[in-house]
Amino acid sequence: MTPIDLGIARMLRNAPVVGSGVIAVTLACWMFFFAGAGTGMNVWKMSVPGLPPISGQAKMMASTTGIGMTSMTFMWWTMMLAMMMPGALSHLPSHGTERLPAVENTIGFWICYACVWLGFSIVAAAFQYRLVDAGLLHAMNMWSTNTWFSAALLAIAGFYQFTGFKARSLATCREMPSGTSPFRSGLTYGLNCLASSLPLMLLLFAGGVMNVFWVALLTGVVTLEKALPNPKPFRIAVGAASLGASAVLLITRH
Repeated sequence: MTPIDLGIARMLRNAPVVGSGVIAVTLACWMFFFAGAGTGMNVWKMSVPGLPPISGQAKMMASTTGIGMTSMTFMWWTMMLAMMMPGALSHLPSHGTERLPAVENTIGFWICYACVWLGFSIVAAAFQYRLVDAGLLHAMNMWSTNTWFSAALLAIAGFYQFTGFKARSLATCREMPSGTSPFRSGLTYGLNCLASSLPLMLLLFAGGVMNVFWVALLTGVVTLEKALPNPKPFRIAVGAASLGASAVLLITRH
């Protein structure tokens, strides 16, 4: 697999109908995100390159977004699918098994994979409300209002990149799933990818949950980790960059 091989050609060749459907769902999730993901907000007005400013946000911290839990969860879920699917396309099964043809095998796998991210999205949405109530997250812009909180998220993500658990979960997430049951394979693969990417996804609370620049950056990171022939140097570089950003943030803003 080359660094730019996302498995699109293989999927369309082996399972053209389902492959086209999965790609269409991924593109639809991106379009939904850019349209505000059902929040009624303009994502570009919630987006800044780099880390958002901390000062001048106190008066907004205690308010609520006015977005219900269901809508917030759906926003998180579609955003996670948009971000994670580009790196997962090359690992989705596009072949049949002894019991299931290719179409049913791919659909069953994808549904269970998507359900893992739905579970994460429920927790993330609930956590977001708690952060707003605690004054750590801007209710409207959805980014951190606290230097220490942002620095902690960056440090955690950075340290995690150096751990053996990260290396093992990423290695499993880079492998083609095996097993006779697409449901079990999809669930296992989704959990491994969640374990590999969780601290990186939490950086959305620092940079902005709907900040286009951060969403694009993290999408690129998790996709390259799965697509590069040897992800270790890149994984280490991302960890060092996160730790460096945490230190710079504390030095310049505290």
